Amino acid sequence: MENQIGTQNRFVYEIFGLILVSNFPLTFQPAHCVGTADLTLTCVDHCPLFINWEQVKPTYASSNRTDGGESAGHLYRLDACDVLRFTHVTDFYLWLDRIVCHLLDPTQDHMVGIHLLGTVLSFWLERQGIPALHASAVVADGRVAAFLSCSTSGKSVLAAALMQGGYPLLTDDILPVERSGGAFVGRPGYPQIRLWPDEAQHFLGHYQDLERVHPELSKRRVPVGPDGFGTFCDESQPLACIYLPERRDPAQWGTEIEITPVSPRDAVIELVRHSFTPRVVEAIGLQPQRLDFFAQMVQQVPMRRLAYPSGFEHLPRVREAILEDLETLS
Repeated sequence: MENQIGTQNRFVYEIFGLILVSNFPLTFQPAHCVGTADLTLTCVDHCPLFINWEQVKPTYASSNRTDGGESAGHLYRLDACDVLRFTHVTDFYLWLDRIVCHLLDPTQDHMVGIHLLGTVLSFWLERQGIPALHASAVVADGRVAAFLSCSTSGKSVLAAALMQGGYPLLTDDILPVERSGGAFVGRPGYPQIRLWPDEAQHFLGHYQDLERVHPELSKRRVPVGPDGFGTFCDESQPLACIYLPERRDPAQWGTEIEITPVSPRDAVIELVRHSFTPRVVEAIGLQPQRLDFFAQMVQQVPMRRLAYPSGFEHLPRVREAILEDLETLS
């Protein structure tokens, strides 16, 4: 049964192509929309199941460790639902139309949004057959330029550089991709981009007043849209190109910008490598389905390696090089 959107003690958000209704406030502004909820999030102070599921062997255990040496995360597959456990912090119970969050440590309530907007929703999307890539993306002339990479290659900075040139943000950090009408399209994230203090200072002229992404990190949340930085695209758009950025030290590599094609075979490998939850997806047996999706995707959507010099002063040239490359693909 569809969940009718209510407004009393509820927050309504548009995220990843979904209408999400939550009793927990997230880190961006609620949406002004009406209709039915695709998904609900309910935070509770007790386990929502009436079974002792913790005796079940986990399907997946993270290689990351807590300070006490335990696995930092587990996935349990139950008859009723899937459970993502973030050790000693929170459990997320996932159904097709709802997610229930049981906060194990009330002092860690800031982790609810962090886990939800990362691993939890990307895994939920994967279960629906919508791969979630570790990428930031902007829209140029109605088509998506995505920057696919790990956290050290400047994908958010490249997105911000294009936003500074007037191109709207589609998503930062997670890019869900689906097939629609014969094309591969990227779903919008939410109107926020995450930047380190020097990056926020460069693009906005300030950073001290911006909320931290995590209490132990100096990275900041930058609102996008009215009264924020740049503009936001809230509709799915076709993918034009996926770039693999590599930020280089000019003292060693010089200031040349190199954009080179990636073969379809290598492109599939990179898509798997830079998916958001690749090991969890493999653990539940979805890897063959995902590989088939990516194999078809690289036949339509080109991938490029983008090597560019580090330094804010080089970003205008990098932006122009990307836009010129996109023109060749039109």
